[in-house]
Amino acid sequence: MSDPTDNHMRGPSRRSLIAPIALVGWVLVLVFGWALQPIEDTVPVVVDPTSELAVVLAENPALTPDDAPRAQVVECNTLFDAEPRDLSQPLPELRADYVYDRTPCESPYAGARLAAVVNALAVVVLVAGWVWITRRTLPDPAPLEPTTAA
Repeated sequence: MSDPTDNHMRGPSRRSLIAPIALVGWVLVLVFGWALQPIEDTVPVVVDPTSELAVVLAENPALTPDDAPRAQVVECNTLFDAEPRDLSQPLPELRADYVYDRTPCESPYAGARLAAVVNALAVVVLVAGWVWITRRTLPDPAPLEPTTAA
């Protein structure tokens, strides 16, 4: 017959191990699933300052066309690619006299990488906290009673 005080010597119960492992696994699936998706960047579009349109609009801003583009969506690489954008692929073409206001993909790519690092650190901290709490909540082992020789 086993002693009920021996149960605490085995460590955490199987159920208390499965739940956090399943949660960490699910978080990792979500983070990696998100990181494998290409990033989209909505880049602001402005009038090319060297164009004739820029000169006309500087003199009379009311002449800005109603259908003037304001932004363009650019598809970027995933977080696991070395570069933010595949430079062998051309950028979406803009109307004449318009240019991108900033370099496409760099800012969202850097932000997404930072978010991935923060997510990974959060998982590590949660696992470490769970291990620490599990170890602290284990009951102290019962002292062994001396046996008497008969």
